[in-house]
Amino acid sequence: MSVLEERYRRVLRLLPASYRARREEEMVSAFLDGARRAETGLDDQRVRWAEIAGVAALALRVRLGGPGSPPGEHATGEAVRGAAILGLVFWTMTGTLFAAQTVLTYGVVAGVLPDWLMGIGDPGSPERLRQVLSGLAPLLWTASLVALVAGRAGTAKASAWAALVLPYALEPATAGGPARVAGLLTALPALVTVLALTAGFHRDAPPPRLRGAAAARVVAFPAAAGVLLALAVGVLGAAARAGGEPTPLMLQPWLWLDPPGLACVSLLAVTAWCVARRRSALRASATATAAAPVSAPPVVASGSVAPAAAILAVPAVVARAATLHPGAEGYLSGLITLVGSLQLALLLACGVTLVALAVRTRGTTVRDDLSGTREQPG
Repeated sequence: MSVLEERYRRVLRLLPASYRARREEEMVSAFLDGARRAETGLDDQRVRWAEIAGVAALALRVRLGGPGSPPGEHATGEAVRGAAILGLVFWTMTGTLFAAQTVLTYGVVAGVLPDWLMGIGDPGSPERLRQVLSGLAPLLWTASLVALVAGRAGTAKASAWAALVLPYALEPATAGGPARVAGLLTALPALVTVLALTAGFHRDAPPPRLRGAAAARVVAFPAAAGVLLALAVGVLGAAARAGGEPTPLMLQPWLWLDPPGLACVSLLAVTAWCVARRRSALRASATATAAAPVSAPPVVASGSVAPAAAILAVPAVVARAATLHPGAEGYLSGLITLVGSLQLALLLACGVTLVALAVRTRGTTVRDDLSGTREQPG
């Protein structure tokens, strides 16, 4: 074995063992054939960075297997793809919320929100235009979800990356140090969603493709929820401006309407659904009766909801922890810290519960796959 061949085999260890058993010799032979065209000897050559990147991308694609993959790799891929879909649904809701707030602030009912929530800028000024564009940019999450359920994964990925980057490009960086780090950590849930979308829906895993009413429901439900939340924010904002200093009772709803707070509520709902579905399945198994199937969230296989939500719980915990300031003084600061700590505890509890459900679901799914009775999607 030449030194170059040993280097290629070392790089190929990135691939799963089962894949290497089938394809390693073929891949090493192809790499060496390409290397022999070079002028230098084999022992003087090194593996090119493009080859390493190609093997790494292949390893990721194989480990996030699509239809026809081994059970473990298919389950991992379904969890990542489910996280992408659930994340897009959540960010469609929050993106519609932000866009509706922008419309209320700059268009239909100007000044309905408190001054400290959004800057206004002078009418017709570049600052006003920048703020309006920044407020409407989150609608790109909706465009990404629409493209994904329509079967256009490439368009969905481009829209999601634009939705992630564009608001930061439009908002000038004014804070530095710890505040800047905290701001980046709060963006971690959106980044995880985009990475799951990019990695999960590769060429071997076709995206879900819905038509007509089914696709409309997937997009309309989170969008309608975002509009309703924007109206609630508008009412609270108007009440806060009319009452002057916000009271603790008035402040508490605000603490559940920012993205980390909404993520806490959403994960609580998903966790409750997963626990209820698990108990229903156990009761059906104990009575040995054919229970009616429980419908899963749209375009997400029922068995991958818990692991998908568990993936999203990790960045949600980090984002909520980044906004806490335990040493802050004052009654309102203490209230903010108290509610934030409660949300953090709930997120941790949801994460632990979802991980436990995901482990049990994965074991059941793998056993069913090996016996030839793969769990049917909801």
